[in-house]
Amino acid sequence: MNRLLAFTSTLALATACGNDNPSAPKAECQVEAIDVSACQLSSLAAVQPEGIWNLNVNLNDGSGAAAAMRLSGGGSNTQMLLGVAATERQSTPESFFLASEFQDANGLTIRFAAAGCSSTGPGQMSGIFRRCANGTADLKGTFDAVRVGRRAGEEERSGVALVGEVKLTDATITNVAVAHGHAYVTAGAKGLVVFDLSDPAQPRQVRLSEPSNDFFTDALVNGSTLYVGSRRSGVIVFDITNPAVPVRLRSVPESVVEVNSLALDGNVLYAASPAPNSEVYVYDVATPAEPKQLTRYFVEGAEPLAGEVPLHVAAMGGRLYVSNWSFGMTVSDVTTPSRPKLLGRFANTPSRATAVGMVGDRPYAFDVGEDWGAHLSVLDVSAPATVARTGEFRMRPEVSIRAVAFSGTKVYLAYGQDGLRIVDVSVPGSPQQVGYYNTWRETDAGHGVAFLEGLSKVHVPGDGFVYATDSSRGLLIFRETTE
Repeated sequence: MNRLLAFTSTLALATACGNDNPSAPKAECQVEAIDVSACQLSSLAAVQPEGIWNLNVNLNDGSGAAAAMRLSGGGSNTQMLLGVAATERQSTPESFFLASEFQDANGLTIRFAAAGCSSTGPGQMSGIFRRCANGTADLKGTFDAVRVGRRAGEEERSGVALVGEVKLTDATITNVAVAHGHAYVTAGAKGLVVFDLSDPAQPRQVRLSEPSNDFFTDALVNGSTLYVGSRRSGVIVFDITNPAVPVRLRSVPESVVEVNSLALDGNVLYAASPAPNSEVYVYDVATPAEPKQLTRYFVEGAEPLAGEVPLHVAAMGGRLYVSNWSFGMTVSDVTTPSRPKLLGRFANTPSRATAVGMVGDRPYAFDVGEDWGAHLSVLDVSAPATVARTGEFRMRPEVSIRAVAFSGTKVYLAYGQDGLRIVDVSVPGSPQQVGYYNTWRETDAGHGVAFLEGLSKVHVPGDGFVYATDSSRGLLIFRETTE
């Protein structure tokens, strides 16, 4: 079921300020209008009416999305539902109700409402969901909510030490690439931030390139050339002959194109572009600073209008691996890069990101989703026409995996509110966790606004450190230990 993308247009609006107009229409989204007669209201007495909660919203039409609710925490006294400041709350031993409102671009009053129905314990609640436009419910369904906290029985860390940490003020760190003793951090609307890593315990900022109307998404280093993905300029090319001072050279293509993932295989650069045309740009970078477009690849069979768009790319050995959300992870032959050809796909679960590598003498793809129930799938891709899942790694359904990296025989997962997870895949059919670091803290500023919070990206360049980005804490540098 295409949960996330089917509901994104609704949740994307939830970035506006709350509506303080007491006369705003509530109608079908007011507490009295929601029928809870079949609920087990007495069980709500066990619910802890505080903290940050992740919600799985299931709409009556079969779509839905994962979202968040903040009752306390997040460095703020503002309660929130689906990213919007709450305007009404009711909490008693036999009731729970939370509502939030905002004005959309068309002047409609949009109201979200969640009414508790039952609970099985202090940190769990199920209930009824409504969305109203000017008082009329246009979306109805149910929700399951789980309070976010550290997994039972875990310490802060095991087998991993935090070496360095840098928070950027008023910036959303989206990714990091490391080369030449420097970290190149894409920081959304703040652009590109460069850190000197001479002392990994104290990264020193040496450069900030702030775009005027762009949003930087990804970074990849090729020798003395840095490629940066962006939402408006496609792939931006920087000269980093002086690693501390990137010099912007050009961008490709010469049009407004969103690129949110980059991959390099030999002298070929791949750029995943979900908008405006849902395609993968393929470039010859034999001269790294002068990409030459070879083709624009539209993955055969994918339906962009259904949310089947390229979100992430990986490449190895003449094969291109594209994460196409509900269309799954696809494998294409790119031995002739100008003429990609689909060989097969794995479509059992939505695909958000994929890492590829060799385990022994066989190629494997390590594929992850980004929704309620997300997990790692270990895929044997030696026969692309019949991709076979050989193993899985799952934790708890209410926490999402944001990104994946592979090095040696280990997979490194940016596991949202469950932080960094290191999984040994030397036996592909039996992935085993060998280290973790819990980075998420309920009290950190900004938490409780969205489901996709916590550790968001992970990069393992082979210098002995693991680099990751966190939605609240910024750039984190880890080192694996033998404890």
